[in-house]
Amino acid sequence: MPHRGAVLVLCLAQFVDVLGVTIAVVGLPEIGAGLGGSGAATQWVVSGYALLFGGFLVPAGRIGDRFGHRRVFLGGVLAFTAASLAAGLATSLLMVIVARALQGLAAAFVVPSAFSLVLGLTAEGGERVKAVGWWTATAAAGGAAGFLFGGVLVQAFGWRSMFLLNLPICVLVLVLAPRLLAADPAGGRRREPLDLPGALLVTGGLLAAIAGVTGIARPVTLPVAVVLLVAFVLVERRAPNPLVPGRLAGSPQFDSALVVAFALTFATTPASVVATAFFQTTNHLPPGLTGVLFAPFSVGVVLGSAAGVRLLDRLGRRSTAAGGFGGVVLGLVLGTLAVHTGSTALFAVSLGICGIGLGAASVAATHAGTAVVEERDHGIASGLLNTAPQLGSALGTAVIGAVALSAVPPDLALGMLFTTAVAVAGTAATFGLRATPQTSRQAC
Repeated sequence: MPHRGAVLVLCLAQFVDVLGVTIAVVGLPEIGAGLGGSGAATQWVVSGYALLFGGFLVPAGRIGDRFGHRRVFLGGVLAFTAASLAAGLATSLLMVIVARALQGLAAAFVVPSAFSLVLGLTAEGGERVKAVGWWTATAAAGGAAGFLFGGVLVQAFGWRSMFLLNLPICVLVLVLAPRLLAADPAGGRRREPLDLPGALLVTGGLLAAIAGVTGIARPVTLPVAVVLLVAFVLVERRAPNPLVPGRLAGSPQFDSALVVAFALTFATTPASVVATAFFQTTNHLPPGLTGVLFAPFSVGVVLGSAAGVRLLDRLGRRSTAAGGFGGVVLGLVLGTLAVHTGSTALFAVSLGICGIGLGAASVAATHAGTAVVEERDHGIASGLLNTAPQLGSALGTAVIGAVALSAVPPDLALGMLFTTAVAVAGTAATFGLRATPQTSRQAC
């Protein structure tokens, strides 16, 4: 791969951004104890990040298409670095929440532009497949590694270390990226005016949807989300330069890729939440050990992504995605048995199997989605492909809270059965992916 270094730097930036979604979960009790906040208040440390990250991915992707992805990427990383420093030095819970929300907003601009740059640096065929595999592995591994890093750092160095960890990584990206990435074309990639009404409607709708499914004023926010998103669809049909071009919205394969990405996190994120409750609440394990028990999940995602790259060439997207879902289902079944037997070791193994399935299916879905995208739409496509799993995680977390964690004591077995049913149903979405195997085996 000619631009291996640049692709790795872009993947590293994405890893940190996705890591931010989950790294604070294990440390919430310590943040509350250190800064004096209730459980409901400290939850905003996680929800605030997820809210702005998921809500702004779509318009941020189009802004990158319009003004240049290198420019938007570097600006986003710089803002993320400043917000991370502010969170690590915060002296009140409110300061942490605000800094985390700004982190999420900055990450929303980094991820779509970074992925667009990855696509622009690689050629179709084996080179593109391998780059997409790296990208998918770092995305999924970042979310999984958040539990591991969060638990270990909190126990060893305190909760502030979760946010200060970002500083050396972001500085490294800011030093290397300008040297490895070519400057944007003068005037950006697109000359058409931005679809401001569409951007406002979809951002407002996504913000309301994520707020609603995470339990923030749900009776109000969910109806508002429906109204805004319906209005967005109606406005887009008449817009001269729509935020989401019809050539994307009308592509069955792209739509199927979005559904697969959504279903994967809708099944696996709740399983991670149940695992956290099982390790810490049921088996009374400390945060550090809980984080270590998530290591098989992180390793599994990386191994699954690597396997997915190879399977794409031999089996095609549909079979690879379906096989990945099969691995997720197997892992969730073992996790259900672990809850019934109280086995910590079996649950850790089940997380590893889930990770392998998640990695393989994610590679297939991401490659299927990008295969039908023109260069001028790389940013918006990346925004949509990253929004789908964010919404899946948010909705899955909200539902698992209502289904399993709201009971006293928590009904973890019911929660695992729910996630297994979602994974089984999610396999249906893979039939919308083209079954044609990749034919290029060029070395990378």
